[in-house]
Amino acid sequence: MNVFVQGMRRSGTTIVFDLFCEDPRFDAYYEPLAAANRQAVGGGSEIRQVDFFDKIRACRKSFMQGCPQVGSPDLLNYGAPRNPALELETDLPGYCRDYIRYLLSQAQDTVIKFTRAYCKVRVLAELDPNAKFVHVVRDPRAVTTSYLFGKGRKNAHRFPTEDSFFQSVSQRTAWSSYPLSEHILRTPEYEHLQGCEDFFRILVLWKYTFRKTREAALACFGDDYFLLKHEALVADPIPTLDALQQLLSQPQASGVRAWALAHVRPGPEPYAADSSKWREAFRRLDLEEDLAAAGYEC
Repeated sequence: MNVFVQGMRRSGTTIVFDLFCEDPRFDAYYEPLAAANRQAVGGGSEIRQVDFFDKIRACRKSFMQGCPQVGSPDLLNYGAPRNPALELETDLPGYCRDYIRYLLSQAQDTVIKFTRAYCKVRVLAELDPNAKFVHVVRDPRAVTTSYLFGKGRKNAHRFPTEDSFFQSVSQRTAWSSYPLSEHILRTPEYEHLQGCEDFFRILVLWKYTFRKTREAALACFGDDYFLLKHEALVADPIPTLDALQQLLSQPQASGVRAWALAHVRPGPEPYAADSSKWREAFRRLDLEEDLAAAGYEC
């Protein structure tokens, strides 16, 4: 059985990946389309003291030995920060398809976590139409806060007031947000929003990645599509684990639940969560339908 996990950056995909890593039946791969030239110890969740990219680098080396015509392993970094526009393409070149097939061929049960595949869902379905698809979502206010504040909220001092948070306009590019949002804001659907505030750019990314992922995954995977809310997982892991078990149609390894209860914790609250500025932004972006589809009442 193959499982594809896709979610926007800063949405909690690594915690879901951590859960699969705790099940020894799964061969797990972390962000195979990323650069992987720096350490990713613990990834986004920072729970495990493991460089998740060690395995990716080793697999790329092995894959390249069998496919020297690819030329450079850097070409397997298909998206930001090398070239953000690649993420918005709806296809993958043949060598990238072969690379993902190679990962899937290494074991009977495989999970691959992506943040760059929101426009490539149909490609993943072509690679394995019988796979399970887990779509990780997180409250857009929390995602936006994470982008602007940074890991460990190291940039929180930049926003001493609500006005500074909601009115800031810059070219800050945490997790490639600026170039990605620039590409999206040049499309006909979003071009009327060009020049928007920093926080609003992240909401644009949230809407774009959510819609692209959900629409294609529902069409391609049907009942094998599962929407996983980050907030539900961290508030009480057990119901989400029960739902995953039902999706996979097999019992989980005995240690998964104990690990989740010991390590999964709620994160910080979104900045100014009750501010009317969020609701105004949701209306301006016509986000209400997407929020409802994701299970949020903001």
